[in-house]
Amino acid sequence: ENCFEQSAKSYIRMMRPVTIIQAVGAFLVGRLVILTSSAASSSSIITEVPDILAASISIYLSYGAGMAMNDCADVAIDSVHEDKQHRSVASETISMRNASLFCAALSILSLIFSFRASSTGCNGFPVWSLFNLTVMALYALGLQRIFLVKNLICGYLAIAPLIGASLLGVGASNLGGDVVGKLYKLAIIGFPLQVAREILKDIEDVKVDEGTKKTLPLVVGEQKSKWIAYALVAVVNGTMILSPYFWTMFKSTPNVYALSVVIGTPMCIWASLLPLSEGQQMLKKSIYVLLLGMISALLNQAR
Repeated sequence: ENCFEQSAKSYIRMMRPVTIIQAVGAFLVGRLVILTSSAASSSSIITEVPDILAASISIYLSYGAGMAMNDCADVAIDSVHEDKQHRSVASETISMRNASLFCAALSILSLIFSFRASSTGCNGFPVWSLFNLTVMALYALGLQRIFLVKNLICGYLAIAPLIGASLLGVGASNLGGDVVGKLYKLAIIGFPLQVAREILKDIEDVKVDEGTKKTLPLVVGEQKSKWIAYALVAVVNGTMILSPYFWTMFKSTPNVYALSVVIGTPMCIWASLLPLSEGQQMLKKSIYVLLLGMISALLNQAR
């Protein structure tokens, strides 16, 4: 590999390119729920594809910017963390100045694509994008050090793409009550899943966070925090399995949502039995499986 390729990979790694796909997935689920719940024809849905693509790119870039902001803010902690000291800024592969410029560039590009996604002239989506970037910057600059605020913000950012989906096109004011209800129910399962994963990550970081952050494991202990995290996961999985609402929302032929639940739920149970680091990674994968099932089911409905 030449110097340029190595440098490019270092910048891309700052964005957590795989992790932030989750945000795009949540947006697609939200937008498809809106489109399949309306009287929109297949042809009108197809005409919206360019806006959906631009919005997806905008979200991907903005969440990548948020990840890069965290690397800049946490450089001192990451540099002494066994699993994070290899990160681009912590290892000084990328200078703080260049990393900050990269964050700014991603943020600006994200806003450009957000305006491109708003072909109808409604600025709700760009305003939401700017708000999200502001939340990410404030999180990196200090909010992540406040007890539980870190977890709540991460939970919000996990479901925020559902809000973005409602603001695309003509905007949220034209959504029916049934559609808003569906988005709320999606948020109800997405929020606690992400909060649970953040708690598990906090347990991993308990040694380096001591004295710099006030996290749940530092306040109530590691074991109790793990119980709380997996209790949240259990409640979400129980809701998805026992509530007929989600089965109806994602009903399709073939029933890919059912398949994703059959695969994703055991993954969550397995995650609770694994060592901490492997467990939270397994939990992340189970979220991807469920998102894929939801998206596939909604695409089948739209055919």
